[in-house]
Amino acid sequence: MSRHGVIRLILTLMLVLTACRFAQSPAPTALPAIPTVTSTAAIPWATASTSTPHAFAPGTVLEAPPAPPPPPLAGEQVLVLPGSPDGPVTLDPALVRDVDSAFIVHQLFRGIVRFDADLQLVPDLAERIEIGPDGTTYTVQLRPDATFHDGSPITALDVKFSLERACDPALYGGDGRGLPAWGTLRDLVGAEDRLLGRRDDIPGIEVVDRFTLRLHLVAPRATFLQRLALPVASVVQRTNVDQGQDWWRHPVGSGPFRLLRWERDTIVLGPHPGYQPAPPYLREIRIRIGAAALSPLNQYERGQLDIAPVPLSAVDRFMAPESPYRAQLVVQPLFAGTYVFFNPAFPPLDDPVVRRALIEAFPQQKVADVTFQGKVTRADGIVPPGMAGRTWRGQVLPYDPMAARQALADRTLLLEIASSGSDLAVTLAQVWERELGITTDVLQLDWPDYLADLDARRLPIFVFSWIADYPDPEAILDALFATDSPYQPIVYENPDVQRWLEVARQAQDPSMRVAAFQRAQQAILDDAVVLPLVFDVEYLLVAPHVRDLPVTPLGILGLERVWIDHTRAAHHRPSEPVLFTWSDRH
Repeated sequence: MSRHGVIRLILTLMLVLTACRFAQSPAPTALPAIPTVTSTAAIPWATASTSTPHAFAPGTVLEAPPAPPPPPLAGEQVLVLPGSPDGPVTLDPALVRDVDSAFIVHQLFRGIVRFDADLQLVPDLAERIEIGPDGTTYTVQLRPDATFHDGSPITALDVKFSLERACDPALYGGDGRGLPAWGTLRDLVGAEDRLLGRRDDIPGIEVVDRFTLRLHLVAPRATFLQRLALPVASVVQRTNVDQGQDWWRHPVGSGPFRLLRWERDTIVLGPHPGYQPAPPYLREIRIRIGAAALSPLNQYERGQLDIAPVPLSAVDRFMAPESPYRAQLVVQPLFAGTYVFFNPAFPPLDDPVVRRALIEAFPQQKVADVTFQGKVTRADGIVPPGMAGRTWRGQVLPYDPMAARQALADRTLLLEIASSGSDLAVTLAQVWERELGITTDVLQLDWPDYLADLDARRLPIFVFSWIADYPDPEAILDALFATDSPYQPIVYENPDVQRWLEVARQAQDPSMRVAAFQRAQQAILDDAVVLPLVFDVEYLLVAPHVRDLPVTPLGILGLERVWIDHTRAAHHRPSEPVLFTWSDRH
């Protein structure tokens, strides 16, 4: 999801309008061949290995973990967090898109599975899940003691209602292709017809008995269970939804926390005593919004917040040896990147020579070192390292301003660069003026106009950050470049890319998935429709009394096992900051 507050990624825009002629693209980079899959029978099944820890093979059985031993709780169990100044856009799981809203939704609502702190998939509202021998049937046994916040039981009918509602095209003006469910639930038999308004139910969701259901897929899908951990697959209560369009302002959720109060400057959550296998430890979560969310670092230093994001410009101050907050700084590489997109639907960007020249003229390493102050990693591909337990290096066009000038030597270009407030717009303008002799004009777009143009794929060139929804390369490559993805931000179709993405969707064999993703990534890079800039890193200050906070490459996840240790001093100061790497977790 793209996709900020509790864990915020900066989403920026740059728009470039020019005029040039069309030219042929260069030959693609050679990679090992990928077998053509003409049917699911041609896909070799294999048990997931450590290189692809989240692809589940037929016959896999997942069982819910037991209740953890309780920590030594004492004193006030209250966690205070900064949220978004704008507050959540919606708390409807079927509609949530932004990270701020999704974080709160994840505390209020849950589905049959979730990711734990190590990003391993475990049953949540389910107690057991079994994948059938053909990889297309999932038998789900719900916890019989799971309840909504009002104490009513969560049944198989509730799950069926929730998934079918998430695919209701009426939620998006009659066109289900714009719903999050289009990229998440469409593998279910009949779900695509439901999203397109052709039917009112999803026959692929079969209720067996009160607490058992079977999910039937059109074809095997390696990441289906992972996507059921996303907000769109959360269970909602029918009677709550029937209260009206704004039902989510008074939600009766299925997650570990209840909404206690929604005030002008604070959202307050409290524990759901019926959450299984054990209720949350925190008595309150206070999420500051509006003006109260401003200046989180100052609030943290005054002891008013327990967690605060640290902008790159302030990292050195907190990492300094003399800083009393040095040991409270958590450094977490994310499954996220910042990219420049070039939309081939807009001349002259339909000319790959122009796209290549703009990429070659842009100093990627200098941007990582100067603009991002060396606090992030220069991207060497589209997929962040660590996904599926490996690196994903690709061959990105090198910085070569001389070659770029030669390619555009006979062309006169005027670029209008629009930004939603990022300094990168000015940087682009300065670089292209200096290196290519292009005249530029930086324009500012209002945020709503930017979002509307992004959804409509009307942006010729833009820069933004994207964080994966789940820990698989599919959540980057498929989400941003598949022609049927609701999140694809440009008009782009390469038949080979689509074929390799489809192979990766269905294949369970780890080596086949890896090879397919590598081929797709390199083909996209060869098409020069995207320039990966950096892989993002999250810097957070976390008070020493906050224990078991699940900071992961996907961001901060559920807070049900977080607790406050009042034996730890507010300014406890070991010698080094906490640095997470993916290898630390495995």
